Amino acid sequence: GTPTWDGLPLHDYLSLLDMLNPMHRLWSDGRWNKLTVAHGCYWKKCSFCDVGLDYIGRYETAEARTLADRIERIVEETGQTGFHFVDEAAPPKALKALAEELLRRDLAISWWGNIRFEKTFTPELSQLLADSGCIAMSGGLEVASDRLLTLMKKGVTVDQVARVTKGFSDAGILVHAYLMYGFPTQTVQDTVDALEYVRQLFLNGCIQSGFFHRFSCTVHSPVGLNPGDYGIELIPLPPVSFAKNDIGFIDPTGVDHDALGIGLRKALYNYMHGTGLEEDVRAWFDHLPFPVPKTTVKKQRITRALAQRETA
Repeated sequence: GTPTWDGLPLHDYLSLLDMLNPMHRLWSDGRWNKLTVAHGCYWKKCSFCDVGLDYIGRYETAEARTLADRIERIVEETGQTGFHFVDEAAPPKALKALAEELLRRDLAISWWGNIRFEKTFTPELSQLLADSGCIAMSGGLEVASDRLLTLMKKGVTVDQVARVTKGFSDAGILVHAYLMYGFPTQTVQDTVDALEYVRQLFLNGCIQSGFFHRFSCTVHSPVGLNPGDYGIELIPLPPVSFAKNDIGFIDPTGVDHDALGIGLRKALYNYMHGTGLEEDVRAWFDHLPFPVPKTTVKKQRITRALAQRETA
């Protein structure tokens, strides 16, 4: 059905700016009509995600005409033309159809949402989405390590993410990367290399916004259900009377991810402001009582990945 805000004082709510992050500002500064292109996730394989629960596991989509009808009714009711598609991962095929329908109806809206950085999002599709009103996209790069992306069954590579995000950016669409640290078996070397990838993505204009999230193991995720597959041991939950969700674990690598997180967040804050992009990534970890290793990522790794797209 079509959401309704009938009777709510939509123009009386406060706008909040909690941090200097472009995507966070979209979330809280101003109001957006909320809508889903599809319910659930069409991929539902990521090992950190609660893929077995209904809100992820049950995937259903709507036709472009139905979505456009809903958009028209919402604009008429609210008088506001900004839309946030709150999908777990909006499917490329459905977004393409919706963009074409919006253009066919000459519906002038601004919209943004969350996706997987699929190779299906070509530069041509990115431009079509921009023409239909898309202003921003967020998606998960997570650990920014091909080894760990494979372990978590993310279904993307760093090079692929670079090419897809560059296509969005070239179309004038703001790109936000969800980033993760502390995934099982992630080493200090993995973390340093991940930050180098992120640095190069900012330097090459692939992404403009990002946020490092600390990995949390949940009981409904593949990691929580099969910890042995990821080399960890779970710490039993104490008795709870409401809901079981996050669960502690022991990672044999013994890495102090909380200490590393300080440097990751500091680096990202600067990158979003266009500063420190030429610095050696080890400089962001100067607060640590031990030296961090030099990155193993080649300095032109992302540049080469983008060139491959151009010659393919």
